[in-house]
Amino acid sequence: MTPNRLPLVVSIFFGVFLIQEGFINRINFFIGGFSLYLAFFMAWIINENRNAALVIGFVAGLIADLSPTIEAPFGLWTFVLTSIGYLLSANLKGSLDLMDSPLTRTLWTVLGTSAAMISFAIAGSILGGQFGTLTSIFKELFGNALWTFLLSPIFIPITRAAQRMSLTAKDR
Repeated sequence: MTPNRLPLVVSIFFGVFLIQEGFINRINFFIGGFSLYLAFFMAWIINENRNAALVIGFVAGLIADLSPTIEAPFGLWTFVLTSIGYLLSANLKGSLDLMDSPLTRTLWTVLGTSAAMISFAIAGSILGGQFGTLTSIFKELFGNALWTFLLSPIFIPITRAAQRMSLTAKDR
């Protein structure tokens, strides 16, 4: 990823973070909640190469760690999003022909957000965080996966357009 691209990527992710914290978190979703920020990140990472995925995962994780509602050690989201972003981008680059399908993009976005939330809960509990009962965790995972799947026709095209806009002429 070129240094010229970084300020635009940071501002896009910070804008989505503000939408998440200011509006989406205030909506009472049926069965759990919805993380637009996580879904936006996963939909973005699907289109990136490994090096850019590492940088974007690190930046997105730092921004996610700024959330006032998280009661976890600072840097945990950075670790989770960097590693999940790298794993997704490294494993999906070989199957680019499958990525043209909207359903495939949606399923990978749902899988990525669920894996990130599970990784966050496991790593957070190892570090001493308290995340509630197993039933409440499964309810939150199921609700987030459901809302990510249902709302993906709205945010995936926006994410793809924003990612293309951030590319330099050399990268296109």
